[in-house]
Amino acid sequence: MTLQQTFYKPLMAAMLAFALLLSGLSFGSTSVHATAGTPVQLTIGDVSVNTGRTVDVPVSIKQLERGIGSYNVQLNYDPKALEIISVTPKYGNADTDTCSESEEGCFLSNIDADNGWIRVIWVDTTGGDRLISEAKQLFVIQIKAKSGSELTKQALTIDAEDPANLTFTDGDMHSLPVSVTEGKITVYPNPPADTGKVKVIVDGKDQGESATLSSVIVNGRNVTTISVDNDKVAEQLNKNQIKRLTLPVDGNRDIVVGELNGQLVKLMENADAALVIQTNQASYTLSASQMNIDQVAGQLGTGAALQDIKIHVTIAAAESPEQVEQAAEASGASLVAAPVNFEVTASYRGKSITIDRFSNYVNRTIAIPDGVDPSRITTGIVLNSDGTVHHVPTQITQVNGHYYAQINSLTNSTYAVVWHSKTFADVTNHWAKADINDLASRMVIQGVSADQFAPDRSVTRAEFTAILLRALGIHAVKDDAKVSFKDVRATAWYHDAVIQAVSYGLITGYADGSFHPNASISREEAIVMINRASAMTSLVQASASETAGLISQFSDNTSIDSWAHAAVASGAKQGIVKGTKGKLLPQQPITRAESAVMMKRMLVAAGLINP
Repeated sequence: MTLQQTFYKPLMAAMLAFALLLSGLSFGSTSVHATAGTPVQLTIGDVSVNTGRTVDVPVSIKQLERGIGSYNVQLNYDPKALEIISVTPKYGNADTDTCSESEEGCFLSNIDADNGWIRVIWVDTTGGDRLISEAKQLFVIQIKAKSGSELTKQALTIDAEDPANLTFTDGDMHSLPVSVTEGKITVYPNPPADTGKVKVIVDGKDQGESATLSSVIVNGRNVTTISVDNDKVAEQLNKNQIKRLTLPVDGNRDIVVGELNGQLVKLMENADAALVIQTNQASYTLSASQMNIDQVAGQLGTGAALQDIKIHVTIAAAESPEQVEQAAEASGASLVAAPVNFEVTASYRGKSITIDRFSNYVNRTIAIPDGVDPSRITTGIVLNSDGTVHHVPTQITQVNGHYYAQINSLTNSTYAVVWHSKTFADVTNHWAKADINDLASRMVIQGVSADQFAPDRSVTRAEFTAILLRALGIHAVKDDAKVSFKDVRATAWYHDAVIQAVSYGLITGYADGSFHPNASISREEAIVMINRASAMTSLVQASASETAGLISQFSDNTSIDSWAHAAVASGAKQGIVKGTKGKLLPQQPITRAESAVMMKRMLVAAGLINP
């Protein structure tokens, strides 16, 4: 009998006896009867770590056919290579004085650093009232890689054949079948020295050593973190009206993370300042107000002090570029630059949330590789959660002889730049040919067939909504919008587009709760929707005093409904609405060609795409 078995068999029996005693049950037979069924899947996470550093290894379960009343797990490791720092329950109370009253049951762990094993025991002390009945993370093991451990692959293993090392029971103390996936720990040598104080740039001027840079290797990728000296930058903010804080990082790096605290973000928000993360491959410009730090603090829990909230803004080479490439090819496009992921997270005391929805456009750039013909760059695309890609408004810019794709988006995700040339045979001699083919190449508008666009056909309200969303690059709801129109079925092809448009305030429907998705949309209705979109892009709207003069240029202005006056005036001021031979024709159905032209004018006027 091993040392751990000698120590833990009585301990486990004591824990189980304790559970039964508290539940008011008598022992009876102490034998545990095995049951058949779908095995519980016990998974030890795969992780990577640098020598001398620590990493958290998650242990989780799924595929629960019956509730779990207790478990006993021994994990073995090489003590010469790894050091166990702690075992922290993600489910279960580790306080033996109070755990019997806990909704999560009693959790007990022990570490034998000499012999290289960890024992974890959990018991539902009610005897069946508080079973684990759903997939969840059970606990986390914090591990430190010792010097020399990078020479061999490390692992946490379980002797699944020995019940003393692995036992899961149901509420009746019957043994449950268990399938184990053992975790691999890849240890990397420390990266070359790349640490120390670095400069930040405030409004174009170096601010000395106001940040700390550090690099580690995670899963074979270089992760560089720039931690801002919050107090130093806050001092600058209090002294001067700072508008832009730039964190530049040179060199080829897979992942770059800018780190600052919530208090500094709040000061930047009050100053209407923006944060810029700048690498050789990409850049990310985010207004502090877009992070909405007060709302974030509320989501992280009562008592979350701003100075204790960590904000991480990340630019990373896409982990699965082939997924983006395949999605682009499925849409008839080809990548011209490697995809990049942009992410913002906030964390406080182990809780983390993602900030990925914005009320205004956020600017990011992707560097175009040298040698790529800039005329063969069509647009930026975003990878959606369902594996598809959509257009996002994109400008091609040139700085110091290098080309960049400036992508403007309302969300965070993975972005790429593509070439996607498209023309339609039936617009060869049409007055709107250039704009139609341009927006088709940008994947904003679609044909009625492979080579036909039907430019003079009218557009339904549902179709116009979908085109407008594609033009703006909107591919998800802004918030938890719960809107339903009585004539928009959940199975309709336009359902998601309508809900997304409502969440961004682009459509409102009719007073009777209908949307009339299949009705032709009039020119003035289309102008109102485009005007709501232009307001999102921060285009200047016509003032009340300008409205009458701006709409008077149209000879049929008396036919414009009063509710459309402001939108028509703003559209005219912005150069989006120009009319036809001096007339607006407000009640006439808008055509597919006219829709494309006005969409293009709006995107150009807003500076979201090239003319």
